[in-house]
Amino acid sequence: MGITDIIKAVSDFLMGLGVPLLLPIVITALGLFFGQQFTKALRAGLTLGAGFIALNLVIGLLINNMVPVVDAMVKNTGSSLNIMDVGWGVAGAIAWGTTAGSIVIIACLGTNIIMLALRLTKTLNVDIWNFWNQAFTASVVYLITKSIWLSLLAAAIHTVYELIIADLTAKRVQEFYNLPGISIPHGWAVTSVPIIWVVNWVLDRIPYVKDIHWDEGTIRDKLGIFGEPLFLGTILGIAVGLFGGLWAEPVKLLTLGVTVGTAMILIPKVIGFFMEALSPIAESAKDYMARHFGGREIYIGLDSAVLIGHPVTVAAAIILIPIALGLSLILPGNRVLPFGDLAALFYFVAMVPFMSNGNLFRSIISGSVIMSVVMLVCSSFGSSLTQMATSIGYELPAGAVDITALSAGNWVTWVTYQVGKLASSSPILVALIFVVLIGLMWAGIVYANRAAGRPAPKAAK
Repeated sequence: MGITDIIKAVSDFLMGLGVPLLLPIVITALGLFFGQQFTKALRAGLTLGAGFIALNLVIGLLINNMVPVVDAMVKNTGSSLNIMDVGWGVAGAIAWGTTAGSIVIIACLGTNIIMLALRLTKTLNVDIWNFWNQAFTASVVYLITKSIWLSLLAAAIHTVYELIIADLTAKRVQEFYNLPGISIPHGWAVTSVPIIWVVNWVLDRIPYVKDIHWDEGTIRDKLGIFGEPLFLGTILGIAVGLFGGLWAEPVKLLTLGVTVGTAMILIPKVIGFFMEALSPIAESAKDYMARHFGGREIYIGLDSAVLIGHPVTVAAAIILIPIALGLSLILPGNRVLPFGDLAALFYFVAMVPFMSNGNLFRSIISGSVIMSVVMLVCSSFGSSLTQMATSIGYELPAGAVDITALSAGNWVTWVTYQVGKLASSSPILVALIFVVLIGLMWAGIVYANRAAGRPAPKAAK
């Protein structure tokens, strides 16, 4: 058995554990490493696992009730778009199953460990399942170059980028969501950050528009009891149900409304599990770093799922379902028919509330721009996911010319994919581009260090 086979076997084993089992093991191990008693570390690990199971139950309830509505909306469009969105679950499984994707875990963990050792990041990313984003990056580059090394380099560059953004946004995430000691290096979510920043920058320069602020308090003040999460969620659920053609089925319509309202009050309560689990880990990490590394700060990198408890996130996601479908029909150059990921749009806007001070209006605008970028990127990838799928024996849905996933609409992946296209014709140009990309990453690290008030890293002699 070669090294590649060993890495693939380890990767398959870890992915086979699933997040609810893998995270408790990792968090318990981290707690022990930071000097916690076994029972305290185990409690933190199990609590975090329980949090993810509870979150998946609530999200599953919401998605299962939304899927028939989304399906009806898609059918009612009568669209001839020929790339079907099969959802992040399918895309992740396909990305992990490819030649390059199956061994990408070593590039992601290795890059993170090296950056931690060189003090180029504060984030220790334990969100191993979501390395599928880098696996997708490596896989599309492999499709073009047939080079494992270029594929792993692309995954490493993606990892560097996500760690930079995780560091830059960590403090605001911690303060806004009251999640101590964490950061969000989720491979897709971090690509939305520059888009949100640009949208905010533009909106700040438009008279009157810049002053629109629909936060949770404003909505509650304007709408009274109907502005509370339970009532607002119920109203939004009914509204989306009407768009989805449920006006003739009042029981299903009202059930959808109550389900959305229930999700909006349950998700924040479930996030309490994460706070309960992470607070002692954060404190132990702080004490450990103070004893051994002069007080150096470290963040635990988690999935953006821990952010979706904010009412603005869920409200924006529900509102964006018909908006995203409408955009798919009028967006020039788009070939993607949104479907599989439509019911999970809260992940696509998870990073917006803390960057927009909980502003629902800006969350909807940012979400619309994000979804436009996502669909154009997926259209540009064209048959890439289809080729990956057929290479590992995946059967395409009936009537689909090509498949994709909105969650694969990642512009960082798209950049490395375009660089990969140049590899066969101009290796020297590709080398220069990668040097430039690494240089830009280094500049980002310098900026992140300065923004955090610590000295910029020194280049090795």
